[in-house]
Amino acid sequence: MLSRSITICGMPVITCPDCGRDVSPLATACPHCGRPSPAGMSNPTAPAPTPVAEQTLWKGTPSPMLLTGYFFGIVLVLLVPLALTFFVPHIAVVAWLIAGLLVLVQAIAILVEWIKLRSTSYTITNQRVQIEKGLLAKSVEEIDLRYVEDSTFGQSLVERILGIGSVTLLSSDKTTPRYVLRSIRDPRAVREMIRAQAYQASQRQIFTRST
Repeated sequence: MLSRSITICGMPVITCPDCGRDVSPLATACPHCGRPSPAGMSNPTAPAPTPVAEQTLWKGTPSPMLLTGYFFGIVLVLLVPLALTFFVPHIAVVAWLIAGLLVLVQAIAILVEWIKLRSTSYTITNQRVQIEKGLLAKSVEEIDLRYVEDSTFGQSLVERILGIGSVTLLSSDKTTPRYVLRSIRDPRAVREMIRAQAYQASQRQIFTRST
């Protein structure tokens, strides 16, 4: 028996297929016999959100310009024995030996930092931010853009001159609530990209990822 739809006093009602009595289409079940509402059963299911495929938007590494301070240190170290050579010649040899040792230490520090920079990479997609570290052993940290609550960028005076800076992401992720993209070029533009993608990600909610 098919239910029929009629209107009583301007309010549409339908007929329950079991007991034949009038039922409001807003009711989830017939108040007379308890049968689930035919109107509720006939409501079309809301379409599921379309999953969004992941796309890489930006990739980068910490800028080698970060090592500039080490080179200035080497120059300052060499200036000391050079000045002593002219003004205090009898201790110039010792000064050059000490300077050479300090330069060697600085050179090793530069090499270590350069390896760290080259073994660190940042990737921003329309779904997440990834930080990959390590030359031989690899570690990957990531933050889902749906969890990003705020972002800031900072530049020291030297970094402004060099055109680099750091972007800090604050998230609701309890394990790693703070992420820093260190010494990247054009940090303001990168931050704005993350803000825009985080807003769009919070509206979509469903992602598809290859990994």
